[in-house]
Amino acid sequence: MPATAVNGPNSDSHALTLESVMSELRVALGNSGTYVGSRRDEAPRFELFNAPNSICSQKVRAVLEHHGIAYISYSMDMLAGQTYLPAHVRLRMIGCDRLGVPLMTTHTGSTSVTAGGCDATVVPTLVDWDTKQVIVDSKRICFYLDDTIEDRKRLRPLRLREQIDPQLDVVDNLPNYQMLNGRPPVADRRPTTRRGNNGVDVSMSKVARLDRYLEAYADDAILVRAYRAKHSKELMGAQQLFSDMAMQAAYERAEAACDRLEHSLNQRATRWLFGDQMTMADIFWCIELLRMKNLGAQTFWAHGVRPAVAAIVDQAETVPALRAAVLDWPGATY
Repeated sequence: MPATAVNGPNSDSHALTLESVMSELRVALGNSGTYVGSRRDEAPRFELFNAPNSICSQKVRAVLEHHGIAYISYSMDMLAGQTYLPAHVRLRMIGCDRLGVPLMTTHTGSTSVTAGGCDATVVPTLVDWDTKQVIVDSKRICFYLDDTIEDRKRLRPLRLREQIDPQLDVVDNLPNYQMLNGRPPVADRRPTTRRGNNGVDVSMSKVARLDRYLEAYADDAILVRAYRAKHSKELMGAQQLFSDMAMQAAYERAEAACDRLEHSLNQRATRWLFGDQMTMADIFWCIELLRMKNLGAQTFWAHGVRPAVAAIVDQAETVPALRAAVLDWPGATY
């Protein structure tokens, strides 16, 4: 395949190609890619860099699974800092620059690229070898994959997009980072592996890691730009996201979203939000609710508080694509 130049207006003087960055990243990860799919007669079009317990990765894996799209999966260890590896950051910077949004320097508590900008040190990252593109935002990756399917089989068909997209935006902007790492305003029902976290320590450990990378790669303009933006983001997160007041507000936002979902579910007479077939809105909401349950926040709907939401959670646990991408994916839950 011909070499694909990836130098953009913000690149340094080093000649980079998508192929060379991918080769470096595969080596850094020990060539640990795993084929996911039922057919092995040809090289898959897609390679996905993801993390088992990344909620954004789970959305992408669920869409891939739903459509039966084969891909090579590279599982990255976020706790070990693998998403900060220079080769992965270079790869994501290709996607961030092509996306045309600024790098994320502030922290909203959510993972939304639309709200905050592009983060070059997170997952998922999708490479499409047919088009030589790097796609970095989980929502955009899901759109991109869905658009490779004929419209009548899509999770986001044209006729329903005006209804589906506002639901996706709600889920995309929920404070998942705060709920994962910060102490809840009431009883801490998170898994025992998360209860020791106070959020500030998590963010500051990232700041310390970024200090080391900034020192080690001080002469690399691409990496410095990415690491500095992330440094600013995580420092702000440590300073503003995890106070008692901020955590109270985050849980209130999440519960209010569940309340609106309950209302929407009660308005329909179908199995899912917009019919008897799942849409991308259902997949995003189901993964979000499964994460809330995993973090002990099922009080939002338990004991008859929001029965329609509770029913959707029960239903989600039987969906093959969700089981494969989340519940049965090794390491996906805490």
